[in-house]
Amino acid sequence: MAIQTVTGPIKKEEIGAALPHEHLLIDLRALAAGRQKETPSFYDKVGLENRYKVFVDPYALSDNAVMDSEETALKELVALRGDGCETVTDVTTDEIGRNPAALKRLSEASGVKIVMGCGFYVGAAHTDAFKSMTVKEAAARIAEDLNVGAGGTGIRAGVIGEIGTGATVTESEWKAVDAAAEASLAAGRSIHVHTSLYERNGLAVADRLIGRGVNPARVCIDHVDVDLRRDYLLKLLDKGVYIEFDNFGKEFYIPKRGDGVLRGRFAYDLERVKTIGALVRRGFIRQILITNDICLKSMLQSYGGNGYGHIFRNVAPMLLGEGLSAEQVDVLTRGNPADFLDGEGA
Repeated sequence: MAIQTVTGPIKKEEIGAALPHEHLLIDLRALAAGRQKETPSFYDKVGLENRYKVFVDPYALSDNAVMDSEETALKELVALRGDGCETVTDVTTDEIGRNPAALKRLSEASGVKIVMGCGFYVGAAHTDAFKSMTVKEAAARIAEDLNVGAGGTGIRAGVIGEIGTGATVTESEWKAVDAAAEASLAAGRSIHVHTSLYERNGLAVADRLIGRGVNPARVCIDHVDVDLRRDYLLKLLDKGVYIEFDNFGKEFYIPKRGDGVLRGRFAYDLERVKTIGALVRRGFIRQILITNDICLKSMLQSYGGNGYGHIFRNVAPMLLGEGLSAEQVDVLTRGNPADFLDGEGA
């Protein structure tokens, strides 16, 4: 089937080099809530003079958790296109700032093809309207985004997600998962699932989706590369789903306060690359997606970060240094994103 972008359908072969999970415009300030008690500078704007404050702890400044400038997003996309990337999947949901019209404008202005996500994020972000929906009603809302267009714009989503699940999957989150499954079966689109960074809930979520009839090749379990546990990754891969290494560029160490979604050390990029190399050598290359999941100002080139092109400028050479061939890197950056969006398995 064709891959749906915000400007219309494209053939699978037209996707080119692609980033399968990013955010161009997003507002995650709710996830940083409560931190103002710890530092008087919490509400300062991010700039080069104070970027060091979010280099280790990304939510030390609330402003770091919002990216709302189309001008900045366009600048970053133009730079990304210069790095050779042709397609970006933006999996921002309505609860955290999805803007279909802006995504279309950005695609047309930059020349980068954009695939838009849809669905419902983590329980903490669920609206009263969603909480009152049945699974069938929620699935119908997702299907409308996929088949007709989001919010009356006529701009269609091309992937489901990122569907949000937390450290303990709530009843409301399971409803979002079940609705995603129903919509996927009806519309034939793949599903991105946000999972807790430190637990192993991806196994239960994958089982839930597969148990409801979703082809494993249409499921991607995201965020598996913060706390790298190869036994967990292998169990997921054995189910036939994709796993996504989507925290490249994030080498944080967040103090273990026991609150919030971020706590403890993030794996380093080199550790991610070595783990990917080991999985490729075990024959799982066709089930791996790689990307940055940029959702913080400090990750943008405009704010001193690596930008979206980090995968192509820096990570790809690291993969070659780990012993992967150019053809294998091509599979990771072109073939797999195309297969996932098109709904084809390994």
